[in-house]
Amino acid sequence: MKTIPIEAFREGNRQLGSWTIFLMVTALWSSSVIVVEIDTAYRWGVGAIWYGISVGLMSLLVSLLIPWFLRHHYVSNSDLLGQRFGGTVRRLTGIVIGITFPIFALSNALAAGALVHILLHWPLWVTLLITTASLVAYIQFAGIMSLAKTQGMNLAMVIISLILAGIKLAQQVRHHHGPFLDIPRPTFWHLFGISHGTIWVWFGMNILNVFSAQAEIQTVAASKTRLAGQRAIWLSTALLILITIISVWLGIQARILMGYSNQDGLMAFFNLILRGSSSGFDVIFSLGVWALALTWCGPLLFSGAISVGSDVINRSRSVRTLRWALIIEAILMVLYTTMRPDNIAWWRVFGLTLRNAAVVGPTMAVILWDDLNPTAVTIAIIGGIGVGLGFNAWTDFSVTHFVWGINPMWTAATTSFIILALSRLLTQHQYGSAFAGTGLWLLFAILLIKAEYKIFSPGLAGLGLLVLGMSFMIFAWWRTRSSDSPDIATSILKPEGH
Repeated sequence: MKTIPIEAFREGNRQLGSWTIFLMVTALWSSSVIVVEIDTAYRWGVGAIWYGISVGLMSLLVSLLIPWFLRHHYVSNSDLLGQRFGGTVRRLTGIVIGITFPIFALSNALAAGALVHILLHWPLWVTLLITTASLVAYIQFAGIMSLAKTQGMNLAMVIISLILAGIKLAQQVRHHHGPFLDIPRPTFWHLFGISHGTIWVWFGMNILNVFSAQAEIQTVAASKTRLAGQRAIWLSTALLILITIISVWLGIQARILMGYSNQDGLMAFFNLILRGSSSGFDVIFSLGVWALALTWCGPLLFSGAISVGSDVINRSRSVRTLRWALIIEAILMVLYTTMRPDNIAWWRVFGLTLRNAAVVGPTMAVILWDDLNPTAVTIAIIGGIGVGLGFNAWTDFSVTHFVWGINPMWTAATTSFIILALSRLLTQHQYGSAFAGTGLWLLFAILLIKAEYKIFSPGLAGLGLLVLGMSFMIFAWWRTRSSDSPDIATSILKPEGH
């Protein structure tokens, strides 16, 4: 295989144009949004639109951080943290990213597998193996440039499939005679018909993604200029909102025509679309759904491989190692389907628990402080993961039942925040502030937990704890900043080269 410099394979020599980045970012997030929106809109109605809006907000916030990431010569979160906090943190975060990114890739791969199962009755693992083998094969050739040349084509196939599905559903609604199978409750048509707690959790989860959306940040960091990358994100977000609206409409139409059933919304949608369709339609639609898997899984597996190859195996200059790391990521994704394959929600909880503790808090710490003790960061990562997984184990790794009703992904991130803030205050001899801050956090945390079912929607106590943890970090920054330190906004928004 032709020898390619690591900079070209991993970063495209940082020469990607606005149009290429626009296609890559749009393909990445639209593939996630389509799957979630169709399923959620089928179940809950118009309120599902808030998920797509939260993803759009996240992408816009990432664009604001791009100048900061470029100034720090961003390659990956694990590399960024390793530069500041040393080899132990580099390896820890690299391992977590390598473990979790195949988990996050699972949802769309399973969606493609479900469709093929309906059409051909193939086992899920066969479809997943074909998908991952295809990804590995074409990414092996040129790395990020392979993605740059294929994501646009895959996105076009996805959009064609959406249009075909929309036309077919519109025809079915127009030609339907008699009453529909299901008349959804009035809240189904309300913008806030879905639980307020769910909406806030979506926004909280995607705001945390701002600091850990490695696949998107890597893509934009490969742009020719800062402005080219930012403009691509802004345009992509506009298209993403349109795709969100279309996907919600498709999910709602599927609910009206199919009625509510025990199967998930995506399966109901597939069954409806393929009912009575021609073989030509089946082929085109199936290619679109397969492209939906490729546009999501490809960037995530490649991004995870960068962290594994460069920061875990510690061969940052080797394209060969990166190629082997990509194979490792692909094998992990296939293996995950053999363990709790029908419980993807648990896998997501597990992945977010690890990632929030190991990546989000330490990345925020890099932005806030130049001189945080590396040992404190290591303790924060291990402590956050330990507490999050410990709380999940307490409820026998349940998907729906959590200690105090708090999802462990929030517990893990909050623990990381608290340890980092306390470490900063104590190393700067701000003992009074550390004691007062910890006391106030504990007081408000207890009040939140006790008041959850009386005041808040279910699930909001965990998000409240997260906000308290982030507030404690901001408090620690405020108490320990020097007189000549720039404010956070100035530090983030200052263009590269300054």
